[in-house]
Amino acid sequence: MPTGDRFRIAIRSADADDAPRCAEIFLHGRRNAFSWHPADRFGLDDYYDCVQEDAVLVAETQNGVVGFVSIDATAGFIHNLFIDAAWHNRGIGSALLRAAVERLHGSALLACAARNAAARAFYEHKGWTPVHRPYDPPDPLVLYRMEPVG
Repeated sequence: MPTGDRFRIAIRSADADDAPRCAEIFLHGRRNAFSWHPADRFGLDDYYDCVQEDAVLVAETQNGVVGFVSIDATAGFIHNLFIDAAWHNRGIGSALLRAAVERLHGSALLACAARNAAARAFYEHKGWTPVHRPYDPPDPLVLYRMEPVG
C-alpha cells in the first residue's frame, strides 16, 4: 500500500524474481479492467502466457514492484500495461508508457478493449491516436498509434 505522497519510481527490465508479483498485478488488473467477464476467467498463469515473447519492464518503488509493461519490439507493439490498483493516478502508468515508447524508438502500437473507457481515456490523454478497430469479436478492440515527435 502506498505511504505518503513522496516516492521514487525506478523503471527497469524485469527479472525472473519479478514474475510472481507481475502475475498478481496482471490477474487483479484484468479482473478489474474486464469486469464484464466472470472473475474466474482469469488466472495467475495467464501472465506467463501473455508475456512469454515480450520484453517486460517493471515500475518499482520503495514498496516493491507496482506495475509493468510488456513490449514486442519486433512488431513495435505494447501488449500489456498494468498497475497495482493501490498505485493508480500516481504517474506510474505514464512512466512505464514513456519507457516503452522510448524502447520502441518513439513509434508504437497498442490495442485496448473498446469497453475499457478508463484505459482509452488514459491513452488518448497521453497523445495516442485511435487508428481503427482491427476486428469485432465479442470484446472489440481499438488499435492506437503513437508517432515520434518532431
